[in-house]
Amino acid sequence: MQITTSTKPSNRAYLPLILAGILIGAVLIAGCTTQPAPAGTPSAPVSTGSVSIGEIVKDPAAYEGKEVVMKGKITNECGSGCWFMLEDGTGLIYVDLAPNNFAIPQLQGATVVVKGVIHVAKGDPTLTAATVATGARTYP
Repeated sequence: MQITTSTKPSNRAYLPLILAGILIGAVLIAGCTTQPAPAGTPSAPVSTGSVSIGEIVKDPAAYEGKEVVMKGKITNECGSGCWFMLEDGTGLIYVDLAPNNFAIPQLQGATVVVKGVIHVAKGDPTLTAATVATGARTYP
């Protein structure tokens, strides 16, 4: 009777790699969440120019669908770079980059100029950014 041993690796040898791939994929997919633009959002927003966050927070409905430019400091951000919180000394606003299909590198603490459109959901304003400019670069 002859006994042979196989040198072919078993399928179990690949299990840790498969599980790691699934886990990494799930983290990447869950890293960013987006909020859909409210129904009735105009396709060509009316520009209001430079505005403070405090002005928007006082009367969010007045800025719904309006294009704004604001300057402030990034205080908190998504690890994937798809959103951040912007603070300008008058208030704090959530800035969403994902609807326009771009992300930025980690810039927490940096001063940026953001151009985008204000959307209001449940009374809370959100800025959907079209561009984010630092001293060195403009994204996207």
